[in-house]
Amino acid sequence: MIYSTSVMSMVKLLDIEESLKANLDVYVQEMQSKLDTIKLFQDSLKRETLTTLDQKEEYMANPLNAFPLLRRLNQDWPKWVRYIKLAIATKKTKEMEVHLKSAPSDDDLKVALKGITRIEEFYDQHAADLTKGILLGRQFNSSFTAPDCVALADFHYNQTKYSGSTHWYRMALRLHTLPQGELYKKVLGLKRKMVYKKYAKALLKESITLDKGKPTPLAMSEWNILAKEVVHKDNYDNVKNLIDEYLTGEEKIFQDVAAQSKRKPSKLKRGCRGEWQRKSSPELVCRYNKDTSAFLKIAPLKLEFLNMQPLIVLYHEVLYEKEFKSMRDIAIFNATMTDGWTYVDFDKEGKPKPQDRVVKMITFQGTTASFTLSINRRIADMSGLEMHGNMGLYLTNYGLGGHFGKHVDYVELAKRPPDFFADLGGDRIATALLYATDVPLGGTTVFTKLKISVEPKKGNALIWFNLDHAGQPDPLTEHSVCPVVMGSRWTISKWIHERQQVFKKPCSSNIRMENAI
Repeated sequence: MIYSTSVMSMVKLLDIEESLKANLDVYVQEMQSKLDTIKLFQDSLKRETLTTLDQKEEYMANPLNAFPLLRRLNQDWPKWVRYIKLAIATKKTKEMEVHLKSAPSDDDLKVALKGITRIEEFYDQHAADLTKGILLGRQFNSSFTAPDCVALADFHYNQTKYSGSTHWYRMALRLHTLPQGELYKKVLGLKRKMVYKKYAKALLKESITLDKGKPTPLAMSEWNILAKEVVHKDNYDNVKNLIDEYLTGEEKIFQDVAAQSKRKPSKLKRGCRGEWQRKSSPELVCRYNKDTSAFLKIAPLKLEFLNMQPLIVLYHEVLYEKEFKSMRDIAIFNATMTDGWTYVDFDKEGKPKPQDRVVKMITFQGTTASFTLSINRRIADMSGLEMHGNMGLYLTNYGLGGHFGKHVDYVELAKRPPDFFADLGGDRIATALLYATDVPLGGTTVFTKLKISVEPKKGNALIWFNLDHAGQPDPLTEHSVCPVVMGSRWTISKWIHERQQVFKKPCSSNIRMENAI
C-alpha cells in the first residue's frame, strides 16, 4: 500500500508508530543497559496527543510532520528494531516487527521525497527554512532531523540535481550534533564522517555542473572518479577542515549565491506562487444564477464569471458538509480508495501514460445514494447540462506535496481509437470540480494559458467547458493543480460528456452563452 498519496491514508501511520512506541515503552524497562540510548530516541518521538480523526488529518496535512514520520517508519524504525534485538528478542520486539510489515515501502518513501522536493521547487523554499519548520513564510511547530535532510539530499544527488543536494547535506551537518548525533551514529549508521564525504562530492559536482552545464556520460564517469579521490581517506582531514570553515558562513549567504544560478520560474510555478494579477473586465461579474434550471428560480446560486472564452465559472457555497462526509466515510471505512496518477501524455494507442502517483481516489457510480443524486442535480443546475446516463462522481484526496501536472480534460477523439470513450458518450464537453475542504497553503487550480488561478475554498464549485462552440477541443483549457503544501485537499470531480447534450449544448452566440449559464 502507498500511504503518501493521500493525507487520510497517512493518518494510519500515526497508529502504526503509536503501537511501536507502546511496545518500546515496555522494552525499555527490560533493557536497563540500553536505557540511556533508547530514551534519547523515545524523547524525539514525543508529540501532542491526537485523539480525533480531524486532529490526525490536520497533523498529517503538514508536510513537516508527514514526511519525517513516513521516512522514520521506512528508514529508522527497522534499524531500531535490529539494534534492540542485539541483546534480547522479546515478545515486544516481535510485535514491533509485525507492525512494521505495514510500514511504508521504499516506493512510498520515493513518492514522499518527490512530494517534498516538489514543494521546495514550486514555491522556491529553502532547505534551511524547511528544516526550521517555516513553510511559505509561516512558522510551524515542526522540523526536520539530520536523517530527513540526508534522505532529501541523496534523492537530489541521485537525480544529478547537485545544486539541490548541497543545501540539504549542509543542513544535515548542522543538525548532526550531540546528543542526537550519537543516536544517528549508533543505531542508524549515519556517521558525521559519511555526511562530510557526501557533501564534498556534491559540492564538487555542483561546481562543475554550473560551469559546464549538463554532463555527458563520459564526463560523468570522470567526475565520479575525481569525487572519489577528493573524499579518499588520505584527503579526509583536509576536506573536513575546509567544510568546517565553509559552515561558519551565514545560511543567508548560501541562499543568495544559490538564487543567482536558479532558472526563471515557469508560467505554472508563477501561477502557483500567486504572481498572476486577477483578470478584470465588464464581462467578469458576480451575480445570482436563476436561469439554467427551473429550481434555481426558487433558490438561485452565487455565480462568478472567471473567463468567457472558454467559459469558466465559479459557484460559491454549493456543496453541503454532510454530502462530503457521507462520501468520505464510505471511502475511508470501506478501504476502497486507490492510487491516482497525473496523466500528462498518451501513447500511440491513445492510452494515458502513468507518471507520478499523487492522490487517492474512489469512484461513485451508483444512482441510489442520496448524495450522488443531489450533487448531480446541483451540477446540472449549475451547468445547464444533462447528467442522465453519466452519474459518476470522483472523490479525491491529495497526499504529501500532491499535485496534478499540466493537462487538458478533452482527449481529441479524432486521434484516438474508434471505441475510445464509446461507453461514456463522447468527449468531455465540460468539467465540474467541487472543493470539499479548505487548503491553507497550496493546492490552487491554475489555467496556465489563461493565467487564471482558483484557490480551493470549501463548498465552492469550479465549472469550465473543454470544447468550443463547434465541439472542437479548446487548448486554452489546459490546467494544473499546484502542489499541496498545508492541508488535506478533498475534491469531488465530474466529467460531462458531449453526446448527452444533444438538446442542451450551449449556443455559439456570446450573449446567449452567458444567458445559458
